[in-house]
Amino acid sequence: MIFIYLGCILLLLYYLLTKDYNYWQYRGIPFDKPFLIFGNFYKVITGKEHISERIRAIYNQHKTPYVGIFIFNQPLLMVKCPELLKKILVKDFDKFVNRKLAANESVDPISFHTLFTAKDTTWRNLRAKISPVFTSGKMKLMLPLMKECAQDLTTHLTKHDGKIVEMRHLFKKFAVDVISSCAFGINAYCLKDDNSEILQMATQLIDFNSFFRNFSVFCFFFVPKLVDIFRLTFADKTATKYFMDVFNVTIKQREKKNIVRNDLIDLLNNLKNNETFGDNYKFDNIKMAAQAVVFFSAGNDTTAITLSFALYELALNKEVQNRLRQEVRETFDKERDFTYEALQEMKYLDMVLKETLRKYPLTTFLNRNSTSSYTFEETGVTLEKDVSILVPVGALHYDPEYFPDPEKFDPERFNDENKRNIKPYTYMPFGEGPRNCIGERFALLASKVAVAYVIKDFTFETTSATTIPLQIDPAALFLQSKGGVHLKVIRI
Repeated sequence: MIFIYLGCILLLLYYLLTKDYNYWQYRGIPFDKPFLIFGNFYKVITGKEHISERIRAIYNQHKTPYVGIFIFNQPLLMVKCPELLKKILVKDFDKFVNRKLAANESVDPISFHTLFTAKDTTWRNLRAKISPVFTSGKMKLMLPLMKECAQDLTTHLTKHDGKIVEMRHLFKKFAVDVISSCAFGINAYCLKDDNSEILQMATQLIDFNSFFRNFSVFCFFFVPKLVDIFRLTFADKTATKYFMDVFNVTIKQREKKNIVRNDLIDLLNNLKNNETFGDNYKFDNIKMAAQAVVFFSAGNDTTAITLSFALYELALNKEVQNRLRQEVRETFDKERDFTYEALQEMKYLDMVLKETLRKYPLTTFLNRNSTSSYTFEETGVTLEKDVSILVPVGALHYDPEYFPDPEKFDPERFNDENKRNIKPYTYMPFGEGPRNCIGERFALLASKVAVAYVIKDFTFETTSATTIPLQIDPAALFLQSKGGVHLKVIRI
């Protein structure tokens, strides 16, 4: 009898998880056939395929402007057409203002008060509040802090002259040093100390080698109900508390000693001190610390991964590396320094980073949620309220219609003439529209500083330890190489 009951329970569970699998068929929308209870992402969920590869495969299989997909039993609409993406991300943004991410202030107040997960009025007020922090003028003030870290980076590489270095770990140290200095106002010295406590906590904050952390982040994106049920947090609780304590201690020291560093802490504190009675969103200790913590968690891995991929491509494409070095050295010889203006004027450096972000976008997809019923006038298809849109960023970046020979690393795609021909809403490494990544200027500036400093004095070569072609780690949320990026460093 117990087997009959168990069978009935399993059948009921199967029905509940698959009953919506005709969702797109009933609406006359082409869809990718789901598999059992996993929807279209069985290999992703079982760790056999990276989510970017699965999305690209679905994208390539269907030649329609959009395709219905399923993650577990949740229907999403993958929109491929750039004209429709413009409407979703910009023109009709008010209908798609939110990401379909878990947001529960009582469970995870830190993620609730960040631009990444905040919704509706909370997001609008927070975006308006934070935007002045990331102007080009504010970035210019942070540049001296970044350059100090870049100098430590070159010192570190000099000690490893002629040796094989794992790039992702190297640039992780650099990124943590930069963000520690620019966000928390402290010198982490990760490049000088392999046992740095801040480096350990930064790794623990969102550790994609941890099954539990991967599960938590996956639930925030795709199974929000489990976040409430299991009271999951986006980032590790212990590491989050560590950075909040560092933030609060630093704030008190600044106020007591009247210290000014022109970093994120100073900027946030100025915003708080200049609040008026009529402000719709007021900072308290948690809300302020949340901005610093998310700055840290969102910035260190993405910057490290981008830089490791950039050096990998430069090592494979020596003519590109040599041309970049020539530009960097000529600029440095003229200015005798890497000034803010000099970094912005190096066009080939900008082209190299743009092409790196095309091949290896920081996020391979965007997520938007419909706040009301919405009809695409071009096709007459109506999207119901609370149905998610998936924007296949990585697949668009590899579409040969928009980027011929997409597997080739070719910075010339972004020269002055060619970049004018790039179709809008096909290249979106930082997202697009009002909800794009607010840290874009910071990330690009930190990346330019790092590449300029290391390319000026070092050459990077592939060796037998370098995996060619790179193998993407299927278990990681971001694009990152399985086993790392190992290159030989030679001082010149």
